[in-house]
Amino acid sequence: MIDCDDAGCRIAGAVTVDSVGGLLRELQPWLAKGLETLDFSGVEAADSAALALVFSAMRQARQAGHALTCTGLPPSFATLAELYGVSDLLPA
Repeated sequence: MIDCDDAGCRIAGAVTVDSVGGLLRELQPWLAKGLETLDFSGVEAADSAALALVFSAMRQARQAGHALTCTGLPPSFATLAELYGVSDLLPA
């Protein structure tokens, strides 16, 4: 589930291979409009697809000419990123 307003978007629930496609589709118009903050503090479960969501959103924001800040990343994101060797790419 995504809840967006002018300040940013908050993702809640599960971010898994089953949900990430729909989440990305919901985020695309917001990213195109200049979304600056993506809040993951409501994420209850995540798998490696969550990393794909973060990186895809960052790429789309960059293509739209702005930077994307990700907040509230659960510790599991860092663990997955380290496992896949992409921890340096995660936003601080």
